[in-house]
Formats: sequence, structure tokens, C-alpha cells
Amino acid sequence: MGKYPKRARTLLLLEYFSRCTDEQNPKQLCDIRDYLFQQGIEAERKALYADIALLRDLGYDIVKTNERKAAYFLGQRPLEMAEAQICASAVSAARFVTERKSRELIRKLGDLFGSAQSAEFRSRMEMARTQKTQNEEIYYNVDRIVHAQAAGKKISFLYFEYMPDKTQRLKKQGQRYCASPYTLMWFEDAYYLICNIDKYDNLSHFRVDRMTRVEIEDQPLRSIGEVSEYKNYIDFDEYHKSVFSMFGGKPQNVRIRFSDELATAVFDRFGLDADVSDIKEGSFTVSANVRISQGFISWLSIFGDKAKVLAPQSLCSDIRAFIDALHRAYC
Repeated sequence: MGKYPKRARTLLLLEYFSRCTDEQNPKQLCDIRDYLFQQGIEAERKALYADIALLRDLGYDIVKTNERKAAYFLGQRPLEMAEAQICASAVSAARFVTERKSRELIRKLGDLFGSAQSAEFRSRMEMARTQKTQNEEIYYNVDRIVHAQAAGKKISFLYFEYMPDKTQRLKKQGQRYCASPYTLMWFEDAYYLICNIDKYDNLSHFRVDRMTRVEIEDQPLRSIGEVSEYKNYIDFDEYHKSVFSMFGGKPQNVRIRFSDELATAVFDRFGLDADVSDIKEGSFTVSANVRISQGFISWLSIFGDKAKVLAPQSLCSDIRAFIDALHRAYC
């Protein structure tokens, strides 16, 4: 028998409802009394009714069944099962979350439900067959970045890349980057820090799973308005549409003619609010603000002759240079 004091009864009751009940597994008062007795607390029915009423007053959804022998369960949870399933699937598929941490996060999601539903939830979840990062520092990195943002401070870090023999090599000969962190963004299956590097007046992107030894510096971060077109915060939707493969670049207005068959791919990229004009049989024109980069040119090139840049001419020249370089590489 446990040794909990009598005053812990309501808390133990809440724990019992959370862990041991759900809509398919309601518990009668005799079950509840047995549980409390095992914890060293004897409770009369009148006291249990009062505790249940108190939990309801505090906002907990304690539901009473309509059976002849009434039973109780905790109804509404912080997340619905379908919501938890979506979150767990995202965690499982996220390459920047290590396998160990993925299993831990999925377990925590399952713990939001009663033991029966929790066991069923975990049994349905399998780790997605993705190449998970092995950098366990990512959670410390995120924690320090978030704390630096809240404190308005810069951070410093080391950044590594992989070599052909699969070893890691620190960039900048192992020198630390010093950056003003603005936000974190999940983009194309990787997690990025969007920031400003001290010696530049623009935005840079770094994969969080390739950062190491992140430290908070005692220096105020630069205002985002000093280094970008944004005044107070980054517009995620606009930024996502303008950046390709997380390559930086100067924003420019472009006009591109696409074949009709590419409409789905184009709207997936630019959104249904894209500026579309000159719709003719077989083709349409899109005007968009894009950060011109190798990432954007590579994206455009996959469509071959089904996409043609109309403006600016400087982008047409960049694409011709890209094609010429490919031609030289294969001829």
C-alpha cells in the first residue's frame, strides 16, 4: 500500500482518470476506490462525488455513462487521437529528429491518453523509413536558439558538412559563426535557422542538425529590418514561396510562362493566390517575387521546355549559363 496523504486524493483521482480511463474503458466508483486504497487512501462515495465535481469545476471533462451501474471516464484530452496521430506521423517522418528522440516524442503523445488507447496508439506507429539525423545536439541547439530569441541576443555556433568518406568537417576551418537568430523553419524535410551573419546585411539559412556547440552571446541581435525587407517578423508564407531549396538571393519580380500541365506543381509552389495572367489554350503566365538563386534555377530546369522565363532578361542569361555548364559537363 502507498503512503500518500489524504489531501492528495483529488490529484490521484485525476491521474487515474487520465491514465486508466477513456470512452471505451470507463471505471465505476468501486474501481476508483480500489485504486485509491492501493495508494493508501480510503474514500467514501460522498467524498469521491465531491472530488469529481471539483475536477469538473476546474475544467476537466469527467463524463458519467448512462449505464445502470454508472461509470466515469476522462473525455476531452489536450489532443484528439486524430491530432496526435498527425503529430506522431510528422515526428516519425522528420529527418532532423533522431530516431531515439522520435520514439520518445511519440511515447509522450501516447501518454496523453488512457493506457488502453495509448497502447493501441503506439502499436500503430512505425518509424518512417527515412534517414534520421544522428546529431543528438539538435534539441539543445533549438533550446538555446529559442532562449536567445526571447532574450534578444546573438548566438555563435560551429557548422559542419559531410565529406565523401562520411566524416564530418567543420566549415570556416572550425571558426565560430556569430548570428542574429530570427526564426526556425521546417522546409523541405529539414529544420533551418533563419538568421543574419554579422558581416553581411542579408538573411542566411543554416540546418539546425548540422550546427554544433551553440552558445548564447552577450550581444543584442540586429533588427530584422536592418538586413531584410521585413520590419518586425518574417512572413512565413511569403518567404516559403520566394525561397527555393533554402538558397538565399535578392528578391526580384519574375514572369514565367508555364504549360497547363504544370498548373498543380506551380500552385503547390506559389499558392493559389499566385498572380496568374495571359491564360491561353495550353499555357498561362505567373508573376511572382522570387529570390533568384541556383536553387530556383534548378527547380525551373526540371520542367524543361514547358516553362519559359519572360522577365527579367538577367534571369534568362543565368539560365543559359546554367544550361551551357551542363552541356560542357556532358560533352
